[in-house]
Amino acid sequence: MKIDEQYVRVPAGEKFWNLLDMIFTDEFMKKYTNFDNFDNFKYSSAVMVNWGQEYMIYSENVFNHFIVESTRFTTWNDMVIKAADEKFVKE
Repeated sequence: MKIDEQYVRVPAGEKFWNLLDMIFTDEFMKKYTNFDNFDNFKYSSAVMVNWGQEYMIYSENVFNHFIVESTRFTTWNDMVIKAADEKFVKE
């Protein structure tokens, strides 16, 4: 849900954060990002996202710019979809 032109607010919680930890494996992060693991990614992007809270709130433009510079993706959504597909979709 967008709360204005620049910020996105996503309901989160323990299950949400655990799911992100599950899909962003070390293998995925090494293959598609400049980071060895998801913890390093979160630490580097902490200026843009307050990880582990009740809501994930971030500036879509700023966070996606970080995604472009530090991963092989153009948006956070693309990164999440690819990680979920690799974890759960059997090809």
